Amino acid sequence: MNPEGVLLTIGSNPPLGTSGQRTMGRIALAAEVLGYSEVRLANLFALPTYRTGDLSTVGATADGWLQARPLLQEGLTSAGAVLLAHGKQAPSGSARQHFRDQVAWMDEQIALAGLPVWWVGGEARHPSRWQRHTHRTYPSLTFEEALPLVLEQRS
Repeated sequence: MNPEGVLLTIGSNPPLGTSGQRTMGRIALAAEVLGYSEVRLANLFALPTYRTGDLSTVGATADGWLQARPLLQEGLTSAGAVLLAHGKQAPSGSARQHFRDQVAWMDEQIALAGLPVWWVGGEARHPSRWQRHTHRTYPSLTFEEALPLVLEQRS
């Protein structure tokens, strides 16, 4: 398999109670816009939650963060680029420092891999927030028309 065609999307954590199909659909659309033929997903945190806000409780210890690292590293070795889509909001409490440590570690791994990095509107927005951003930025365009305009390569 040619890793040039693989877009590794870095999400927050697996969903609990939903299939994640809407999120994956938006990621697939971004991959298509960017010219990637395959999408893979790896998360900053390994354990599922019902809401991202639950990370403040579930992510209070290092366990779920450290469990996610092997899949993140594996994803980076087989990717042609990275799409940051883990969300803008850090969890609260002790999970906040674990989140920050994980993002710093991930950024270091991405730099070592030398991969191009993409995001929406200059931030690691979660795909569930992309449509809100595109509507605010380009209110006269459909989501599908605006998404190519807000996908930016991180410098």
